[in-house]
Amino acid sequence: MNIEKTIHKKVYIIGGLRTPIGKANGCLKEFLPEKLAAYLIKKLIYKYDIPKASIEEVILGNAIGPGGNLARLSLLEAGLPFDAVGTTIDFQCGSGLKAINLAGNLIKSGQRKLIIVGGSESTSLAPNKQYNPKDYRYKGKDIFFKRAQFSPYSIGDPDMIEGAENTAKYCGITRKDMDIWALQSHIKALESRDKNKLEDIICGIQTDKKFIKEDENIRKKPSLKLIERAMPILNRHGTITAGNTCSTNDGAALIIMASEDIVQKYNLRPQAVWIGGESAGVDPNLFPLGAIAASEKLLKLKNLKIADIDLMEINEAFAVKVLAFLKHFNYPKYRINVFGGAIAYGHPYGASGGIIMLHLLEALKDRNKEVGMAAVGVAGGLGEAAIIERCD
Repeated sequence: MNIEKTIHKKVYIIGGLRTPIGKANGCLKEFLPEKLAAYLIKKLIYKYDIPKASIEEVILGNAIGPGGNLARLSLLEAGLPFDAVGTTIDFQCGSGLKAINLAGNLIKSGQRKLIIVGGSESTSLAPNKQYNPKDYRYKGKDIFFKRAQFSPYSIGDPDMIEGAENTAKYCGITRKDMDIWALQSHIKALESRDKNKLEDIICGIQTDKKFIKEDENIRKKPSLKLIERAMPILNRHGTITAGNTCSTNDGAALIIMASEDIVQKYNLRPQAVWIGGESAGVDPNLFPLGAIAASEKLLKLKNLKIADIDLMEINEAFAVKVLAFLKHFNYPKYRINVFGGAIAYGHPYGASGGIIMLHLLEALKDRNKEVGMAAVGVAGGLGEAAIIERCD
């Protein structure tokens, strides 16, 4: 038996779709995350003309839902056969990209041939969560916690804002630099919308009242003065503000990944080859550096240099995350988040990895480039990265 024939298979990204990104308690506030995901599953089946029975698994990221297996719930809601497997990942804001990398490895190993991946999130419908009264963290029957614990308190379990502040200080990044980056993100997103750069991947939603097509977060008139007016969130000496930080949002983003024989069988035209993915761990108190660590690890694994990457997408939860990456790698600013980032579009946690991958695919096509990398810094001191190569 030639074992080599059963492993190291090529993995293709066929394409994908995302919903418009809604503000928390905005245009998507009444949509359950499984409804958003099911809607996109149906649209992907129609767009790429693939049989329902060919979809072996759905892997979805979700960070703040009510628990349970959102992926299984979503695929059944979409009418897929009972034998389709559903797997849900809570890797916080790295969930969607982690789902992509898991799917890539499953297909590469030969265990799967066709998987729908991505994530879905509703911050509008996030449930109230409470510790058990026997848990020492329990504070009272009417007191709920907003996020899970990501790190032992003895090490430090900072809130996201605190971790971003720590990183800004550690890397010597100023508020002025962060505010300017935030403005540029808004400008790029507005220009991209006006030029319909993302129209091929945004799937509008018809409701009884209106047709939801545009991302709700994008500002019509970005202003540095307005960003500069924002008060520091932690204390008056802080650098992290609502102006250089993303908002919380609702939305879903799904991608089809397939093996070479599936591409041939259904006469599909893939957009890219998934080259590989990696995860990394860093100090939880400096969690935004996870994007750097995962990228370095992946580049080394694939024997590549940062100069080999034509375009980058980093989940822009904070401007400091992108600026720290640029500073570490000395990477050109004009090649990262070319359509704007999460500061402009918003951050539906579990879906964000899928969103930046879709934006990367469109950016490579728009700029006629070949190799792209997506990366995320994750709560608790983690990072996730993936490299793709555009198909001709």
